[in-house]
Amino acid sequence: MKLIHKTVRYVLLITIPVALAGAFLLYYLIHQVVNKEIDELLNSELKQVQQNLDRHPPDHRGILNWDHNLQIEPAKAGSRQPPVFSDTTLFDPIENAVVPVRMLRADYAVGHHSYSIRLHQPYMEYQEIAQYLSVGIVLCFLALFVSLLFIETLIFQRILHPFYEIIQQLGRYRVDQGATITFPASDVDEFSVLSQSLTEMTQQAALQFSRQKQFTDNTSHELQTPLSVLSTDLDLLQQSARLSEEDIQRIYRSQKTIKRLASINQSLLLLTKIDNQQYEQTELIDFRELMGVVIDTFRDYADSKQMRFKRADTRLRIRLINRQLAYILLSNLVRNALRHGRPGSTVLIESDAHTYRIINEGAPLPFDQARLFQRFVRNPAIPQSTGLGLAIAKEIADRCGLQLDYAYSVPTQQHIFTITFH
Repeated sequence: MKLIHKTVRYVLLITIPVALAGAFLLYYLIHQVVNKEIDELLNSELKQVQQNLDRHPPDHRGILNWDHNLQIEPAKAGSRQPPVFSDTTLFDPIENAVVPVRMLRADYAVGHHSYSIRLHQPYMEYQEIAQYLSVGIVLCFLALFVSLLFIETLIFQRILHPFYEIIQQLGRYRVDQGATITFPASDVDEFSVLSQSLTEMTQQAALQFSRQKQFTDNTSHELQTPLSVLSTDLDLLQQSARLSEEDIQRIYRSQKTIKRLASINQSLLLLTKIDNQQYEQTELIDFRELMGVVIDTFRDYADSKQMRFKRADTRLRIRLINRQLAYILLSNLVRNALRHGRPGSTVLIESDAHTYRIINEGAPLPFDQARLFQRFVRNPAIPQSTGLGLAIAKEIADRCGLQLDYAYSVPTQQHIFTITFH
């Protein structure tokens, strides 16, 4: 969620309950004001009724109710009920319906006689006026609120414009391209400090990347050259006729160590290049076709262990990925299956709608399964292993948006490596 949307969201979460509470409070206040005005009107009418009773006391003709909103009835002598207001409903012959009314009850004495006076005033019209007034004020408030929210959003967008430009430039920035990046200036102090800090940070990152890349390339070259010289010299020395059997064995062990050291150097160099994102070029890769190339590469190795391949990957798995990284991913998994597979067994390669699996038979792992993809974790029974092949495969999968998982089936004694395509 964008910052401006989150800010507006919090404004709405705070304002809407306040607006609803304000609307109810406004309606209540208007209703109270209306009731107060009606009560004052009824009080005024009560005084007029009392004055009329004083001027024209009821005679033998009875009590005259000259107003349909007024009722006067004889009361017990000496009755002194004070004025009481109440809300009730009465049938209105004019409206021909039961309507809500505000009623005032009071007793009044004229001479030796007491009278019960009931005055009522329908307030449906007043309620409608209160409702219309409340709705009108609420609608005006909502219109004002929406206008202010729109203006506030425009202001936020203008204020945060340098911030979004910084984010866009950071999203396009690639430290391996060596291009300088200039962040926008702003009259907001915080954004100005942020731009300056990011400019210095990206320049420092580009410098560090350049130095690291140069160091990696130089180290790889400087290590490979003496290793190649040592390997060549040992090959020539092994051909000497004056060597004893013990010397030949020492030379053989040295050659194996040199080869392992060269393999470790190449693997570490590859991991460094992957970390530095030096494999950015991508293309659509058919994993089924690429797996065929990998199998042809390791065919002789499989024959030497009397192992064979069985393919059930009929579904095409086409993915936008760097070809070299995809080849290294598959080759490392196939090499691992052959190296740790039981001689004479089968390496099964299968796929379904979303996964690609490489399965081989073998004994359980001699270490915790959670450490399988860590660097330099290897089976001590296989000294030629560098412990980097699966770490490289996991690094490639993570970088390319794939998911690489491992599972071991105890009943079938199978190691299962699964590539999941999201």
